[in-house]
Order: sequence, then structure tokens, then C-alpha cells
Amino acid sequence: MNNWRRNEAFNKMDIRKQKMIEILFNSINGKELKDALPILVNWKAKLKDEGITFTKEENDILMDIFISELSPAQRRQFEMLKPLLHNSHK
Repeated sequence: MNNWRRNEAFNKMDIRKQKMIEILFNSINGKELKDALPILVNWKAKLKDEGITFTKEENDILMDIFISELSPAQRRQFEMLKPLLHNSHK
């Protein structure tokens, strides 16, 4: 289920942003949300350290990536993580 990799907006992103999204996806893929949260926090810190921010459109792609990989129960839990992701756009 990696349709997001074919997303036009994703493919137009700066290569550094694409790589960071790939890193995040590969790090959290298959993990429970409770295990993914610390990974997400560390990933956000790395973004800040490297001066990488996302536009609203790019942030929406991040949401699509997460949601596409979650079960319905995990999707409900994911709603709690959305504010963390929304803070990463400019």
C-alpha cells in the first residue's frame, strides 16, 4: 500500500523532504501507535535540526501516508497524533 509514493505532490517535493517521509514511513510501518509515537517525536526533532518544514499540502500528504497504513481502530487512535503533524508546516 505505497500509493502515496506515486502521489504527484509527493514527487514534486524537495528530495530531502521525500527522504524524511520515507524514513518515517519505514520506521513506523507495522508498528502499534503507542510504539510509533516516540518515533514520530524523534523524527520531528530531526526535521527541526535540519531546518525542514512542510507546506499544508505536504502535511496533508503525510496524513494520507499514515492513514493509508492504519486499521480502522488505529485510525481512530491516530486522530490524537494529528496535532503533532500539523505543527510541522509553514
